[in-house]
Amino acid sequence: MTKEAAQISATLLLFAAMIVPLMTRGWPLWARAAWQLAAFIALTYLVLRTVGSPFGPEFDTVQPGARIWQQLIEVGWWLIAAQCAIGIVRLFVVFEAKPRETRIVSDLMAGIIHLLTLFAVINFVFAVPVGGLLATSGVIAIVLGLALQSSLSDVFSGIAVGIERPYSPGDLVWVEGGIEGRVIQVNWRSTHIATPNGDVAIVPNSVMAKARLVNHSMPTNIRRVSITVKLAANELPDRCMAVLNAAVKTCMLLSATPPPSVARTGLEGDGVAYDISFSIPSIEVLVAARTELLGHVQSHLRHAGIALAVPGVPIRARLDVPSAATLLQESDWFGVLAESDRILLAEHLVEVWFAAGDKLMKQGDDPKVLFILASGTVEISNDTPEWPEVIFRLGPGSSLGAIGMITGTPYAATATALTPVTAYSLDKQGVGDAIAVRPDLVKSFEVLARRGQEMNRRDVVARQSDDAEAPEMFLSKLRSFLRKISETPRSEGQRRRR
Repeated sequence: MTKEAAQISATLLLFAAMIVPLMTRGWPLWARAAWQLAAFIALTYLVLRTVGSPFGPEFDTVQPGARIWQQLIEVGWWLIAAQCAIGIVRLFVVFEAKPRETRIVSDLMAGIIHLLTLFAVINFVFAVPVGGLLATSGVIAIVLGLALQSSLSDVFSGIAVGIERPYSPGDLVWVEGGIEGRVIQVNWRSTHIATPNGDVAIVPNSVMAKARLVNHSMPTNIRRVSITVKLAANELPDRCMAVLNAAVKTCMLLSATPPPSVARTGLEGDGVAYDISFSIPSIEVLVAARTELLGHVQSHLRHAGIALAVPGVPIRARLDVPSAATLLQESDWFGVLAESDRILLAEHLVEVWFAAGDKLMKQGDDPKVLFILASGTVEISNDTPEWPEVIFRLGPGSSLGAIGMITGTPYAATATALTPVTAYSLDKQGVGDAIAVRPDLVKSFEVLARRGQEMNRRDVVARQSDDAEAPEMFLSKLRSFLRKISETPRSEGQRRRR
């Protein structure tokens, strides 16, 4: 190959080397590195045929135009060499599976390679000594380093973060100083954290490198949390443990694996401390999970008559357990009735007990009774073989089965006792006996029809679909139910009332 042909081929290859990268941005790193290496090898051969060694080129001294052409080819060779070196560095330092922010190290190395390439071009292509230039640039670098000390600290801290990777975009982190949120970006200078308040905290990388940091997303998103409840010292320990365990089992937001646990951790004259440990699927639901748990703990303790401890004040008397009439008063369903009507119905409630695992109601059964829970936890589940699921869990004070009994709709779910359960039951015969004592109770029951649409949505045991019935239809069914039980013969003295 002649010298002129080599120059033309080298020029065409340089154009190709500039155009092909624009067309191969979607290629993997290894493919782009392979292309750059192949182009560099081919261009090296052509440069050797044109000007000799790139480190000691022999340019044309007769024709100025040919000399400039050869110098441009030599400059292009150094640029291709730099790109090839950068491609190989990125291939070993940055992998496709890593986030964009981890390229800080390779970007810094690319900058160093470009700087060295600039000095090489000045020295070998244009034959300008770089000794004085290096000395001058060293002084400038020192001045700039002192002026940009803080920024350089952030940059090198960002490099350390990129290498160590204590967190990545998407991780939920806590940073010493009260900053907590989800990492949305890691760049050269800072880390951006989206806080729960809707703000973005921009923390310099130098601060992130020095501060204590907790990554809530590593090794998994599941978090273990503990809360402490201090109960009155006059209560039986086993009873307190049973009530707290029932409260924990009522929660829906806690993870089943690892399971929650309750342990006694302190004993003093004014109270006994119990630690409730539980897991949540993500730290983002911590507030909601803690609120749910504390609410159920309060409800279960109140219905069990167990008082919270008061620091420095020993509690000796037990709290009053809510009566059947109180449960009716606080019930979403029966709370709208007049006090006299609730008292009358409370006299016809029958106290029943269930062991853990017993079925209070079974999906598909005809509704015959309603329950008001006094203690324990009941799980409402869908037993459909194709799509079994837990719908909800109920604790003390909740009622179930009222609408099904009134409307005659078969139970759409199964109610299972997760713990020993105490409940008050009321069947059709009990309602009929109450109406026999006070016929005006029929009008009070019709008041419930005004809330029929809302309660039909909330009574998951009775619900058949998500479409709520019109209040007029519910009122019709209620009147039909009251008419039937009014016509049913009743035998007094055959029921145990409370």
